[in-house]
Amino acid sequence: MSNETEAAEDPASQARVDVSDAAAIARWTAALGTTDEALLKAIQVVGPRIDRIKDYLGAGGAAGDQVDA
Repeated sequence: MSNETEAAEDPASQARVDVSDAAAIARWTAALGTTDEALLKAIQVVGPRIDRIKDYLGAGGAAGDQVDA
């Protein structure tokens, strides 16, 4: 199991997506079961932390006011 998969399955994971690494983006999209576009949009809205990205994606991308602290 990859680090990304483990983090994706952990609801409290504060792992971060390295947006400068195309391979990391690919691993995270696979682990989260989403598209590159959806992942990058989530990162723009809530930041690179996996727990926040999962919340955003789980809310259908409608978690508009969250920000990365």
